[in-house]
Amino acid sequence: MTGTERQLLRVAVVAPIILRHDAISLAVRDTMRFLSKDAGFEAIHLGYVCEYPEIAHRQCNTSGELLLDPHYYTADAAIFHFGIHHGLFDALLGGGPRTKVVRFHNVTPPHLVRQADIPMAERSLRQIEILRHTNEIWADSPSNAEYLLKRGFDQTKIRIIPLVVEDPVPSKLSDKAKDRISVLFMGRIAPSKGIHDLIGAIARAPDVRNVMHVTIAGNMHWSDPAYVRELQSLVEKHHLESIVSFTGTIDDAKRDRLFGDAHIVAIPSYHEGFCRPVAEGFRAGCVPLVYDAYNLPHIANRLGCVVPTGNVEALATALSKLVFAQLRGLSKPNQPMLPLDRGPTSVHEFDNLAQQWTQEFTFECIAAQTRDRLLQLTGRNSVELAAVPA
Repeated sequence: MTGTERQLLRVAVVAPIILRHDAISLAVRDTMRFLSKDAGFEAIHLGYVCEYPEIAHRQCNTSGELLLDPHYYTADAAIFHFGIHHGLFDALLGGGPRTKVVRFHNVTPPHLVRQADIPMAERSLRQIEILRHTNEIWADSPSNAEYLLKRGFDQTKIRIIPLVVEDPVPSKLSDKAKDRISVLFMGRIAPSKGIHDLIGAIARAPDVRNVMHVTIAGNMHWSDPAYVRELQSLVEKHHLESIVSFTGTIDDAKRDRLFGDAHIVAIPSYHEGFCRPVAEGFRAGCVPLVYDAYNLPHIANRLGCVVPTGNVEALATALSKLVFAQLRGLSKPNQPMLPLDRGPTSVHEFDNLAQQWTQEFTFECIAAQTRDRLLQLTGRNSVELAAVPA
């Protein structure tokens, strides 16, 4: 036989579920996209359910099923996506591929979840210890890496590989409405996201009500219904019905429109392992207003306004200051009028810096990092994957 035949690196991607409009599921989907046959890989998702028909998927419900699955134990490498407790992760203690990697998305602390979810959060934190039985851990962010280091994990095994952010459609702050400021919260509607603090801040900032509108958008499937009702009651209590609106579940097109119209993305969250909405906001020309919790200061990259976590007065002050600064700055886009953490910045300079920062999260950038680490860990190289004698 003559000619060449591609030698694909076989990878098992293990994640309990891949669901649409779920942050960790998007990361799993992107991992599968990185490991295409065109790039020299053959990847299959092993887990309980997958809502993406284009993804090669094989159902595995337990660690026992996973360890006995031929697609798993014959793979060259396995990548586990960890963000919540599941029995599949117990397979890290058993056999299987020689190279095992964990994509670490962190766990929301028990004190920030609903009472009913505390046992699951505690089990998830305990299960993190299993991650020691891996060749390498890929943390989504510096804060996730720091968390593992504080737990005594081996620093040489931890690498920071961010998530891909390729939505929404890019736009600029300088192109947005100049007479009224749109503020957007985008994400899961849960107490840990601090939306009650955002409403409280709006109530404490009456001077901006005539020039601002706030939209709260989130997938209701992943949100806490009781908390949503609580937020709606807060809006009514403070007579903010004309200022604050809730969208309910939205599709990608509506998400793009909301980001495209927004001037500020407000995420007063108490815990963020990465925070995709802030990176999405930069793509859309939005200035972030965030708490200083976990990864939020890093993802904001001094291109926004960071205030102390839980300080509603500081949040209200920063909101008012940023709204009026944007109104002035949009009329004079070359003047340094935005009060960002990096210092006074013009609207045009913000647009340039925001787009530069988003290049850190492109598909090409993260795919290259992922593939390079897999090749090094498995002792392979790109030449080997390209072709070998048939």
